[in-house]
Amino acid sequence: MKKILLLSLSFPFLLIFFCVRLAFTELSVELNYRFGDLPPDRWGMSQEERLKIAKLGLRSVLSDEGMKEFINSGLFREKEIKHMQDVKRLLSFVFTILYLGLPLWILLFLSLKATKQKAMTLILGSLFTEVLVIFVIVFSFLNYDLLFEVFHNFFFNPYSWRFFDEDMLLRVYPMKFWFNATIGVAVLVFLLSSILQAIGFILWRKAS
Repeated sequence: MKKILLLSLSFPFLLIFFCVRLAFTELSVELNYRFGDLPPDRWGMSQEERLKIAKLGLRSVLSDEGMKEFINSGLFREKEIKHMQDVKRLLSFVFTILYLGLPLWILLFLSLKATKQKAMTLILGSLFTEVLVIFVIVFSFLNYDLLFEVFHNFFFNPYSWRFFDEDMLLRVYPMKFWFNATIGVAVLVFLLSSILQAIGFILWRKAS
């Protein structure tokens, strides 16, 4: 029972981290720019140029080479660079947990001898995930600015991530960009969780 509880409680985090990793890809950024209804740049920069710089920012938080390119571009203030370095460290931690934790989770899941144990793990893990995702989606539509602020203040120094409107980070990553990304990740997590939950119910019925 302890193993089932451990697997069920870790299930939401690994699934969320997996979907977050998918969100930090060039394809995801391109889709956000193409279909996300982002506001135009106040200073007249084209969407194509903004997308190019947004991809540069993406590369900066995924690799040391990308960070060097980001710094050498001359487009960002020192405070913006520092924040992206903080983001890179956080993502490195999150993705390390994903890359190590997901295979371990699968091995522990497969080690469950009874089919009903596997079913219960999927059902409970999915239930925990869906409750969390519904909360995030509802909160996002009610007050995304507050959710964004609480998240950043929890993981970063409260004074390290606030920028001027004319700073490049806000120009290429407006709040609508992050709202779209959050909802996109939440919906993907919910869909994958629902599929795994359905598999759990099927396994339960077959074991009955």
